[in-house]
Amino acid sequence: MSPDTSPTHADWISPARIGIVGFGIVGQALAFGFSQKDIASKYTIKYHDKYKESPSLEEVVRDSEFIFICLPTPMKQDESGIDLSILDEMIDQTTKFTNGTDKIIVIKSTIVPGTTKKFESKYPKSNFAFNPEFLTEANYLADFINADRTVVGANNDLTSRKVIALFRQRFPTQKIFQTDTTTAEMIKYMANAFLATKVMFANEMFDICNSLGVKYEEVKSMAAADRRIGDSHLNVTTARGFGGKCLPKDLVALIGSAKDLKIEPKLLRTVWALNKEVRKVHDWEEIPFAVEGNHKKV
Repeated sequence: MSPDTSPTHADWISPARIGIVGFGIVGQALAFGFSQKDIASKYTIKYHDKYKESPSLEEVVRDSEFIFICLPTPMKQDESGIDLSILDEMIDQTTKFTNGTDKIIVIKSTIVPGTTKKFESKYPKSNFAFNPEFLTEANYLADFINADRTVVGANNDLTSRKVIALFRQRFPTQKIFQTDTTTAEMIKYMANAFLATKVMFANEMFDICNSLGVKYEEVKSMAAADRRIGDSHLNVTTARGFGGKCLPKDLVALIGSAKDLKIEPKLLRTVWALNKEVRKVHDWEEIPFAVEGNHKKV
């Protein structure tokens, strides 16, 4: 995998027609990023969301070159992995309108490594790419505009270059990585698993500092001055551990995926067990679409 340095190929995609399926945090960030006043004329955006008043899926796909799938992939209730049923159903419906065309289905939903390849095998007449999102729930709009990098995973070079051209035209100075779909899927999980582990490490350091009678904030600030460490995800609050919609489900998904590969993820299991122990309120159990079946709470 290497940063893309290809020409913009802007003639392929200007004005680009973007379709978004699912208009939650990820879908909204995508629409926001491609609809700023200074560049709005270069893009047309339509979205479909079954929970919001919006055009039909057929209309959105018909009028788009790039169809971004931004749907939830919740944790299974038994914590054995993730539930892909929402995504599976939508991919099945979407391919009815993309089969035999040059449209590209770009999956942004977080999915276990190998999932996009399975879709390619099941729907060989459609084009697929995987483009993970690295957003925080608190600052998702700004995070999209100011992303550290964009990762484009595709198993077809032309598909990959078209998606890269879309992002290169919009973000000419951003670091863009070109790779295959399975690698791109794994990148997202490695990032979130590391951040979850870092949170639990910080919690343990906090307890040690308290027992020593030293200030954790002082220790943290000086330790984090090392560029190899950095200061993100080192704050320790009264809530302890990590919650929200993403880190819990992504860690559980990676644990499940490792088991399927006959790998025992001892560190990840320990991180998850410790988090459930110190996190008194398991807020992910109440967040719509974070856990299988709780979309009914919307």
